[in-house]
Amino acid sequence: MYIFVLQTNTYIMGYEIILETKIVIKNDTCKLKSITIAFLTSLVSIFQDYVSQVLLHYFQEYYRSQKLAELLSVKSVRLKTTNKLTKFKTIFGTIYVPQIQVRALGFDGIERQMSITRTLLEVSPKFQIPDFIKEMLGFISAQTTFRVGHKIVGLLTNFQCSLQSVWNSVKFAAGKIKLELAPDGTNEFEADGTGIPTKNSGKRGSELKKVFQKKVCGGLHLVGLSIGNYKLKEGWQRAFSQLKEALNSDLTKFAKIILSSDGDLSIINTAKNLSSRVKIQIDKWHVFHQMKYYLWQDGIKKELKYNIIAHFFKISMLSKRTREDRNSRIARYINLLFHSGCKHTATYLQSVLSIFYTHETEGNQNIYTSKTERSMRTTNQRINVGIWSEEGALNICKIRDAYYYNGISVLNWKKTA
Repeated sequence: MYIFVLQTNTYIMGYEIILETKIVIKNDTCKLKSITIAFLTSLVSIFQDYVSQVLLHYFQEYYRSQKLAELLSVKSVRLKTTNKLTKFKTIFGTIYVPQIQVRALGFDGIERQMSITRTLLEVSPKFQIPDFIKEMLGFISAQTTFRVGHKIVGLLTNFQCSLQSVWNSVKFAAGKIKLELAPDGTNEFEADGTGIPTKNSGKRGSELKKVFQKKVCGGLHLVGLSIGNYKLKEGWQRAFSQLKEALNSDLTKFAKIILSSDGDLSIINTAKNLSSRVKIQIDKWHVFHQMKYYLWQDGIKKELKYNIIAHFFKISMLSKRTREDRNSRIARYINLLFHSGCKHTATYLQSVLSIFYTHETEGNQNIYTSKTERSMRTTNQRINVGIWSEEGALNICKIRDAYYYNGISVLNWKKTA
């Protein structure tokens, strides 16, 4: 058996806090696994003493310097004694620290009793789990399932909580994320939706609606996200909130906005209602993808189908002719499709032709192919594991997409004061 006695000196803002902790750590073997388990088990009591001393130190300093009243937004504060303890769940395990209570005189002249332990430690009222741990739990659970995330955290730390706490942490983490315009963003946006399995929504599920802003480097930045029934403009109105803000902010940068979509009328009509400065561009990847469906409706065999699509791609995208000559060739090609019995395909191409070359008429250089469609894979990798509530699905997608496209995560939490 080996007995280890620990003594540490900790300095805080010029004040020395001597943390003397004597812990009997029993090791019957010299195996590293046994030593690791024994030491991890002992950490909770060390951390509990450390938190308690730091908490009391800052409380006394704030009270002496009269900063406590300012911190609590009250007129004055007087002390109140109590022997109660406050419980917190930490990565070292569950700890109990002194519950600091005061009598606070408000600006309305009424004196109230306040427990300020959580205020000093910056933990949300009525919660045992600190906010930064809730953000970590939410981030982990957006990358894997709730049960797996719950097990992983318990496996690597001494932290223990319920599955409901994991769900609440996802909701908390999603609520902290603000989707705003990118500092290096352009005036080009993409909007698209995808079906996800939700409760009581039928076979098609609910539609997850995404709006991205293109960055100067060519990447995407998530600026809007909502969920709801298909074809409802209310959902797209919520998703377009940052687009509306862009129209009302920098009139130089956003004198016009190019919005690329798959041609969904609910997207187009909602965007046009925002402002006449929004110019619609059909996403060209969707055009060629949709042609496969309409050619199937026209009864075209698979071998011929791809030849038809390839020929349209050649004359619409690869042609080096003048714009007028190119448009004339496209018109003749659509007319040929009509006379060949491909009415569904020809009608579809006619409907999208007016917004096929918006980027040319508006002077944008990009050839619009769907990067938003690729983001749906990122969504489906996490979503397609069960049936969701709309709120739960939206929270998960918000955390996940904000990490992959906006760089918002808790991976650097140790570097943040």
